[in-house]
Formats: sequence, structure tokens, C-alpha cells
Amino acid sequence: MWNLFGCVEGTFPFRYLGIPMHFRRLSNKHWSSVEERFQKKLSSWKGKLLSSGGRLDLINSVLSSLPMFMMSFFAAPKRVLKRLDYYWSRFFWQCDEHKKKYRLAKWSILCKPRCMGGLGILNLEVQNTCLLSKWVFKLLNEEGLWQEVLRRKYVKDKCLTQIEKRPGDSHFWSGLMDVKDIMLQYGRFKVSSGDQTRFWEDMWAGQQPLMRRFMDLYRILRKKGVSVASVLNSTPLNISFRRAIVGERLKEWLRLVSIVLPVSLNSDKDRFIWLLKKNGVFSTHSLYREIMKKEKTEGKAVFWKAKIPLKIKKFLVVLKERGSFNKR
Repeated sequence: MWNLFGCVEGTFPFRYLGIPMHFRRLSNKHWSSVEERFQKKLSSWKGKLLSSGGRLDLINSVLSSLPMFMMSFFAAPKRVLKRLDYYWSRFFWQCDEHKKKYRLAKWSILCKPRCMGGLGILNLEVQNTCLLSKWVFKLLNEEGLWQEVLRRKYVKDKCLTQIEKRPGDSHFWSGLMDVKDIMLQYGRFKVSSGDQTRFWEDMWAGQQPLMRRFMDLYRILRKKGVSVASVLNSTPLNISFRRAIVGERLKEWLRLVSIVLPVSLNSDKDRFIWLLKKNGVFSTHSLYREIMKKEKTEGKAVFWKAKIPLKIKKFLVVLKERGSFNKR
């Protein structure tokens, strides 16, 4: 049969535009091409002839860009991320020498932003989360062929925010479901039809989800995860509880009704507004910066503004991590 078309039968995985395609989840070995690119690039550099600042610039400008294409489509396995961090760490501390050198600070410390006392090296795991979050934002707000395919296969007649990861999902979709809840923390829905927004769990009325503002009512709900449209399109509100609403709960219920009743629905599609940017449009940089802000740190690394060589600043990072810097 294949001879009729003048081609041979292929096998999975195959590459399309540089991305490995497979009907199953990609394993660690499918990321070997990224590791090979790292090794090839590092083998051509003479790290011992570079200063620590030069090695840092190469890591931030060259090495950090090598895995971005793959990581923008798939969630990278923990082992692969650990292996890539090892290449960076070895090049930064050990140069290209075979003799093992002592690491003066944890790699996670060096990956912190400079304003937090690190060296500003890209955190691959956080960056992977930010890159995948952009697809979720596009899926919520944009129309297109790939969005339609995913909605028909996975979302169907539900809200995207109601969907959870299930066994058998594709590698790409599983990655989106892993980062979905993280991304939703930094935005809010502008309700129009109410079909794509959860009434209790999503932020659309006020600065917090209703489940946090009315926790006592949320605990005794009969049905959670319902859409705004399913609640507001009926009179009275389509909400039922397992217990009687009396006392303080009755006051909360009346306050809730006063908040949601003025909302009028229409036929337009709900939109997700990104709160970390003034224009409401998602950016990976803004999400990366916000996630890294949650890292615990003591004080601010003001020495980065000082006019001293980078190699001295590097050791100040080490002293700060060990507590000597703060004591002095």
C-alpha cells in the first residue's frame, strides 16, 4: 500500500517543526536532543578563559534559550530539568575542567532574581510553567483551529476551568492542566454569557473568588464548580445547600445575593483579564517575576547596585546565603 504513494511507513515519535510527535506521553529519552545541544555548545567553549561574569552572560544569553522551544509545548520531566541545571552549574563553577570543584552556593539560590540576592539565572521549571500558561490564556480568550480541536476533544460543553487532568490525556494537554490553577490566580474573568466562568471558584465579582468571601456557604453547597450562567439564568438563584440558612449564614446569603443579582448576562463570550499587566494581556515575563517573588528571602541584595566586579558580587551572594553578610 505504501508503495502506491511512493513513501515508506513511518514510526512514532516523528518530528514536526522540530517537535517530537507521539500518541503517548514523551519519555525522558525524547528530550535527549536538548541535552545533546547543551553538550555540543559547551564543548566548543573555553570556560577557563572566561571570567565568572562571562560565563554568567553565556548561560543567560545562550544556554537559557536552547530548551525554550520544547518547553513551550511540553512540561519537562523533573529528571530532564535537573540534568540541564547540572550542565549550567558545572559550566559556571567548574568551567571546562575535569577536576570537580566545590559549589559555593545552592543552584536554586543563584536562580533567584538579582533583587532577591541571586544571580538572575533562569529557573527552568518556573519558566516552563510560564510558557505553558500562555497556551491556557489563548485558549480562554482566542478563537482558532487548534483551540476548536482542543475544546471539542477535552472541554466539550463545560468550562475550561472545570476540566481536570485525566489518565490518557495527551502530553500537551496534561501540561496545560498542571499549570492552569497557577495562572488563574493572577487574573479575573469579565463575565458576559457566564458559560466559561465558575460561579464560586473563579474570580469575577470583586477581588476574590466567592468561595473565599463566603466560605461558610461554600462548605455546605450541594453542587460545586457550576458556571455563572447556570446560577444566574434561573429565578431564584440555582443554588442549594445541605443545611438550613439561618443566623450568620443568612446574612452572608443576603450579601451574596446583593452582589450577583445586578449582573446581567448577554451572548458575548467571557474573557480572562490578566491582572499583572495594565493592558490585561498575558506575558510570560510578568508571571515569571510574580512566581519568583514568592521565594523566601531575607532582606534585599543592595550590593548589586554597587560598582564592584561581578566575581566579588558572586561571593557576596554566597555570604548572604550563609548568613555572614547579614551579620556584618
